[in-house]
Amino acid sequence: MLGVLLNLNDYTPYEHVCFAVGCFLWVIVYIFTIRSIRRNQFVDIPLISACANISWEFLWSWVFTTDMGELYVWGYRIWFFLDCYIVYGLFRYGYKQILIPALARKHQLVTTFGIVAWLVMLYFYIKLYDAPLSHMGAYSGYILSILMGTLYITLFLSMNNTRLFSYASVWCAGLGNLLVTLFCFSHFTDWFLLSMCVFTTILNAAYILIFASQRKPAAHELSTA
Repeated sequence: MLGVLLNLNDYTPYEHVCFAVGCFLWVIVYIFTIRSIRRNQFVDIPLISACANISWEFLWSWVFTTDMGELYVWGYRIWFFLDCYIVYGLFRYGYKQILIPALARKHQLVTTFGIVAWLVMLYFYIKLYDAPLSHMGAYSGYILSILMGTLYITLFLSMNNTRLFSYASVWCAGLGNLLVTLFCFSHFTDWFLLSMCVFTTILNAAYILIFASQRKPAAHELSTA
C-alpha cells in the first residue's frame, strides 16, 4: 500500500510486530556477516543462498512492491544495500566456501551466474505466483529460507571452524524466521506456505543445536591450550 507507512487495514498490529521485528533481526544477521567479511575475510552466508537473497531483495525493492506499507518497502531496500556489501565479499572471498578446486578458481563466475539465474527464475515466479498470492514475498521468501536453512548447516559442518561463524547471528536468524513464521500462521491459511514455515523452523533449530554442540569442544580446547 503505497503512501501509507503501515497497512493496518489488511494486517493486524500483532502481525506487523512479528514481521517487523523478524525483519530487523535479519538486519542484525547481515551486520554480523559484514563484520565477518571484514574481520575473517569470510562470508558466513552460503554462496548460493547469498546469490538468491540479493536477487529476491532487488526484485522486492525495485520491481515488485509489498502492500504492507512504506516501512517495509524501505526495510527491503535496507536489506538490499547491506547485501550488496555481502555480495562484494563473495566476489573477493567466496572461493573459501567451495571445496572443489576447479569451481573455487571460478568462484566469481559461479557467483555471477547464480545471481543472474536467481533473478530470472524469481522474477517469473514472483510475477506469476508469489505477488498475486502473498503481496509481500512470503512464498518465494520461504523457498529461499528452506534452501538457506539447509545450506547453512552443510557450510558450517564443511568448514569445521566455529570461529568463522557467529553464534549470536545464528540465534538472530532463527528468531527472525520464527517471528515471520508466527506472522504467516496469523495471516495465511495455505498449508503449502505454512509447511515451508514449519520446515524452516526445524532447520533453524537443528542449526542452532549443531552449532552449540560444536561450540563446546572448541571452547574447551581454547581453555586447555
